[in-house]
Parts: sequence; C-alpha cells; structure tokens
Amino acid sequence: MGTPDGRTRSIWLTQLVLAASVLITAILVMVLQPAMFGRWNFLVGTLLVVILTLATLCLPWSRLPAWAVLAVPFADAIAIGLMSSGTELRLGYLWAFPVMWVAMHFRATALAAMLALIGLILLVDSAITSSNLAALRVFVVLLSLTFIGITAHIALRRTRALRRLLRRQASRLTATYMRRADQERRTSEILNGVDTGIARISDDGSVLAVNDAYSRLYGLDPLDPTLPARSVEYTGRRGMPVPFSERPFARAARGETFTDASVWLFTAEGEWRALSVTAKRLAAGGDEGSSILLLVHDVTALTYAQRERERFTAMASHELKHPLTVMIGNAELALELDDLTPRTRERFESIVAASDRMLTMIQSLGTTSKRGFSARDEVDDIDLRQILVESVASFRPTAVSGDISIDVRADEALPITADGFRLRQVVDNVVSNAIKYTPRDGRVRITGAVEDHQVVLSVADTGIGIAADDLPNILTPYFRTEEAKKKSGGTGLGLGISNDIVLAHGGSLSIDSEPGTGTTITIRLPLAGELAGERAGRPAARPEDRRDKEGRA
Repeated sequence: MGTPDGRTRSIWLTQLVLAASVLITAILVMVLQPAMFGRWNFLVGTLLVVILTLATLCLPWSRLPAWAVLAVPFADAIAIGLMSSGTELRLGYLWAFPVMWVAMHFRATALAAMLALIGLILLVDSAITSSNLAALRVFVVLLSLTFIGITAHIALRRTRALRRLLRRQASRLTATYMRRADQERRTSEILNGVDTGIARISDDGSVLAVNDAYSRLYGLDPLDPTLPARSVEYTGRRGMPVPFSERPFARAARGETFTDASVWLFTAEGEWRALSVTAKRLAAGGDEGSSILLLVHDVTALTYAQRERERFTAMASHELKHPLTVMIGNAELALELDDLTPRTRERFESIVAASDRMLTMIQSLGTTSKRGFSARDEVDDIDLRQILVESVASFRPTAVSGDISIDVRADEALPITADGFRLRQVVDNVVSNAIKYTPRDGRVRITGAVEDHQVVLSVADTGIGIAADDLPNILTPYFRTEEAKKKSGGTGLGLGISNDIVLAHGGSLSIDSEPGTGTTITIRLPLAGELAGERAGRPAARPEDRRDKEGRA
C-alpha cells in the first residue's frame, strides 16, 4: 500500500478513535448488560461502525475527492443513532465524534446537515419511544452538539488562519534570510576581489573575519585564520623583526587606531613586501558590538618607484652640474676680456645668470622630487613685476630671432608673498611656451595688474592654440598635443610643474585657447599680506585715475 499521505492518516485516526470508543462501550455492555446484544438495532449499529472502520482503512483516499470523506461521518451518525435508539443507555455523546470531524474539516453547511440528520434521528426515536422527556432530550442533545460543532469549527478556522499567517511569516523570514545570505555572499566576493588586505577584529582581540588578500599576505590558513601567520613583519627591508606588541594586529587588538603605519613583511614565499596599515574603529550595530577594521595596503611597487625616482634625480643632478659649471666658467672667463662689445657682454651675462638659475634648480631638484610643491622654500615679499621684466628680457632675443613681438603692460607694482625662485620658474615657463608655439610675425601680449586683492598675470599669444578635447589633459605630466609635437620638442612637464607651484602659493592657473587663434594663460596670486589689508580699506583706483597720474608724472 505504501506510505499513506497526511490526509489519509487524518481520516484513519479520526475513525479509529470513534471505533475504539464504540468497541469499549460494546465490551462494557457485554459484561454488564449482555441482554443489550439481543436488540437488533444495537448490534447492527455496532457492526456498522466496525464495517465503516475497515472500509476507511481500505479505501484509497488520496485518489478520492474531498467530499467523498463526508460519507464516513454521516454513516457513523446513523450507526450511533441505531445503537442508542430504544435503550436506556445514553450513547448520544458518541455523536460528538462525527460532529467534530465535520466541523473541523468541512464548511458550515456540512455541519448544519450533520446536525439536521442527528435531529431527525432523535425525532424518530422520540416518536417511537413514548416518554415525557423525549422532546427535552432532543433539544438538550441538539443544543450540546451544536455548541460543540460551532466551537470546533471556529477553533479550526482560527487555527487555519494562524497557520496561514505563520506560513506567510515563515516565507518572509526565508526570503529575508536568503537576501541576507546573498548580500553576505556578494560582500564576501567583493572583499575577496580587492587587493587590499582586510581583517575585522573584536574588542577582545579575536579574529572575526579576514579576506583572501590578507590571508595571502600573512600566509594564514583559509579554514582557520586564528592560527599563527607564516609571514614575519620587520621594521625595514632586511631590518629587525617588529616586536609582537608593536605589530599592527596586536595594536589593533588592544583597541588602538592609527593611519599609514609602515612595516616590511617577509612572506612565506620568501618575498619582501612594503605595507601601509590603517586601523579604524567600527561602531556597534544590531547584536554585534564594536570592532576594529584593519586595512593593509601593499605599497611595494610605489616604494620601489619612489626609490628609483630619487636615484634618477640624484644621477640627473650629478650629470647636469658638470656641463653647467663648464658653461659658467667659460662665460665668466669671456667676461674678463676687455675688447667685448656691450651687446656681446650682455649676452654672456645672460648666459651666466641663466646657468646660475639652472644650477640652483638642480640643487633643489632632489628635495622637490620628494615633497613636490606642497611648501615653499624661501618665502618673502617680492614684486612679481620685476620677475616678469627680467624673464621677458632673457627671452626677448629668442623672440626677435623668430620675428615675434612682445608687448608687456605692467605699469604698477605687483606685490606678493612668495618664493621668488619658484615664481621665476613659472613665468619663464609660460613666456617661453608662448614664444615657442607662436609662428613668425606673431605677437605675445603680457599684462600684469591688481584685481580684487589678487595679482593677475596674463600671457596671451597668437600661436597654434590647443584643441578643446586636449584642454582637460594639458596639465597632465608628459602630455603634449599633436600640434605641439610637430611644432617643437619638449617633455610636457612644464605647465604641470608651474600649476603645482602656483597652487602651493594659494593661487590658480587657468588656460583658454582656440586652435589656430592662440592661447591665454592667466595666473592669479594673492596680494602680499600687509598690502592686501591696506587695499581692503579703500576702493581700487579707476583706470582713468591711473592714466591721469601717469600723465602728470
């Protein structure tokens, strides 16, 4: 027969409970009043219950419709009516079994039909039995069975509603759990996909989670990250091992937070790795307490690149000093001759001055390569107009040889607080670019003025210009436009360095250009502190007033 389904087992159990009650009653009757078996109705009713029970155990309920089950409790009601009819035994309590069966598993109409059948049986029995209490018995039995049926029906409806509610809640909880599991899986995949080592440490110092990058760096067992690491931390490459209490993990386990702690790691594969370690505190959330997040960045390539840059800078500085020294020495020897014309002497003096500036620049190249232009070397109150005049004077012979006119308009002092050497580097770069990329018979117009407590220097040329697509990249190191490559050689570093120097002085550098028309570079720098304060207290001079003063002068 196979294993019965839940519906079949429920039918069996319900009928077997009734059959067991009837059999126990029959045995008691046989012992106490055996004459009852002489009544045909009692015997037929008992046998009918037994036959119905056997039929219930044999029928394939899984293949029968649901309404077919109703035949069993209704037949049980008739059998109980036969057993209790015409006897002094009050066996009507047995009707509670079919009534509860119908009330708990079928609709209210089926329950009403069951109560109507029992009422009909009671009426027939009261008509046969002449008794003054027959009508009262019908009323009491029907009322009791009605209460039992209604109570069971309502209780079952509530149970079913609760079951549906629990089922919906279970499905929601399952969906929530699946979403959270999916989110945790995705988060784990993201964390394991990054190159940064990540470890989460509880307040008591135990490891909560690590990603694959952290396990690879420190040689941890992926199945048990709490085991000792196979990689060893050192204070420097080939230096001394870091004491256990000073290791980043131990410090984070103590609750310390820090940023960019540098250590060298000798891995299990025999490789040296430069690490930058940061520890941040994570706030408590939900049932979890606060914890420490340890971020480990592998900066080996960056460290080696920095060392190579410093080595290259040192080599370049050393190699450039010799030819510059030779140029200065020969130019100074030439200046000692008495038969030099004034124009030739001026040119040798320009060579010496330019070479001296080049030597100073080379000497500071090493320091600049390490710290960039985040600070200024020698800050002083200077006049940018003087720097501009000297720079234009040094480039004017180049402009004259290329038939390029230079127009300088800087009629007033341009006081700023800055590093004069660095600002000369910026002005030289901008002016030389304007001359370099301007064709013959072109023009370079340079203006300097004070506007809104700022010194504004503008260098405009009629050169080849810059395409709109190239403008966003023009300050990027080593970037050069195709037109610039055709026009002249260069490295593409000048404007980027100039922009860094201007930014370090609290200013700004902007570029406006149109291909074939020309380029305008505007540099804005804050006025010298004390002069800016003086100008803030009075209105700026109007152009016509300035012209009047110049005319009177």
